[in-house]
Amino acid sequence: MSDLSVIVPMHNAEAFLPTCLATLRANDADGRRFILVDDASTDQTPELLERAASEMPGIRVLTNSGNVGAWGSRNAAHALVDTRYITYLDVDDWLAPGHLDRLEAAIVDLGVDVVRTDHVRVDGLARTLVRAPERRRSIGYPAQEAIGPAGRRAVVDYPFLWAGIYDVTRIGRENLDFDATMRTAADRPWFWRLYMTAGTAAVVDLHGVFYRKTANVGALTQAGNESTLHIIDAFARVRDLVVASGREDWTARAAASAADMVTFHVARRARLSPELRRELYRRAGDLLRSFPDDARAAGVATLPREQRAVIRRILGAS
Repeated sequence: MSDLSVIVPMHNAEAFLPTCLATLRANDADGRRFILVDDASTDQTPELLERAASEMPGIRVLTNSGNVGAWGSRNAAHALVDTRYITYLDVDDWLAPGHLDRLEAAIVDLGVDVVRTDHVRVDGLARTLVRAPERRRSIGYPAQEAIGPAGRRAVVDYPFLWAGIYDVTRIGRENLDFDATMRTAADRPWFWRLYMTAGTAAVVDLHGVFYRKTANVGALTQAGNESTLHIIDAFARVRDLVVASGREDWTARAAASAADMVTFHVARRARLSPELRRELYRRAGDLLRSFPDDARAAGVATLPREQRAVIRRILGAS
């Protein structure tokens, strides 16, 4: 008997929904819930969902009256969760048959608050295994160790919501919701809060999530628009969390991650309009300067020389 809810937000998803529904059927189980959120679609998505709900008893369709984005849709779905465990899926991705059985068994057997997995990145016909940045496998450890020191990538930097399963009773329902004011990157502060406050975590060798990287050209994560800069808002939320914690090591760690993020987007600035490039530089500088000086210096010092040079230019700009 499954005790797992799967949340899938979507908007105008008719091109991807048939594959998504097929992957859910291949992972169905007695008691399993599939909460499918239609974010005010204007294509054939509502009709496809209505037909699927009549065929699979575990499907619950939630329809937003207006478009609120993926994070707001996930928040709306949280109110319907009545299971102990929760996971997520993006409508343009898919799961291997039986993946959810193995995922749920992992968190039950390990008895931890959160279990993360690897995933398979799909670029056209190419498949690449992407491993979660943790060498310890199938053993529980204190969740705060997923943050790690500045200068070393850790699980907190692995922002793939669907590559995991979460124990609602341990995490607390009050910690589930995302900051829906951002269209992108709301998972960044969500994972920081999760690992700062959870008790135990683990990573397991499961490779059943297939992340479609290139086919959905309309995805916000692929766009070069105002939503791209929401990553700066996300790290401002992370800054607030770590500063409030009083942990200087976490603050330096967050400053390093913010600086690394800034240099990543500066390197990809060609996809932005000239106005958005200027906004990127201005807001990135404001974000970095908002960290305590000692923490920012300690964090930036852990970056490679080329990235430190970019950060110096941004901080030196007026």
